[in-house]
Amino acid sequence: MNDTPAPGEPGTGPGQTPSLRAFLGLYAAGFVDREQMIATVAAWPFEAEEGMDEGHPEPTHQDNTLSVLAAARLLGQVTREDVEEIQRRIDGGPDGPADGAARRP
Repeated sequence: MNDTPAPGEPGTGPGQTPSLRAFLGLYAAGFVDREQMIATVAAWPFEAEEGMDEGHPEPTHQDNTLSVLAAARLLGQVTREDVEEIQRRIDGGPDGPADGAARRP
């Protein structure tokens, strides 16, 4: 459906880290369906945020942080419900994480 590989897919070797920012842009443009976006983002290997500056709340030099997801919400690229479902899958809801993995501490 799109050319942006999800984390762990072929084409994401060293130096080829996929961009969450770009992936969410594809979703906002209609190239990725909602369920695929939620499943992919919930499994995304988020990076720790580096060099936070109050003047720049989003780390523009990093494309794979939770701040990128928060910015996508503020920009209207994803809905509050999308973010809640992603969070449920990351944390594990009443049915546990969507991928069957153990609940994160």
